[in-house]
Amino acid sequence: MRMLVLALALVTVAAGQARPVPLFEPVGTWTYSTQDDNGNAISGTMEITGTAGAYTGTINTTGEEPLKINEVLTSSNGMVVLATLSNGAVAFVKVSKGPDGKIEAGWGPLGTLIPVTLARAK
Repeated sequence: MRMLVLALALVTVAAGQARPVPLFEPVGTWTYSTQDDNGNAISGTMEITGTAGAYTGTINTTGEEPLKINEVLTSSNGMVVLATLSNGAVAFVKVSKGPDGKIEAGWGPLGTLIPVTLARAK
């Protein structure tokens, strides 16, 4: 009887623990069509390789030099990709699942990054 009570207690504790939510999987080749910041139509591919914490890749646009992906940040619902533009500025691509489960995305250049002195509070 004690074993049955102990087994039920363990099952109850295990069932009550929060299960980790899987992160969005960014690896693969993504095709896109959009417009540049002058309104001209552009298209290409975004290729992401690697593993969590070590993603890398390129954004390829027809007729342009590939952009190097600097960082990929993921959540349970999407990702943010940071890439270096040809002029040295940084652009971001935000990808997420909409309420209907379909992929939604947008991109834009970031302004000047201002240095910050940062330390974790003790």
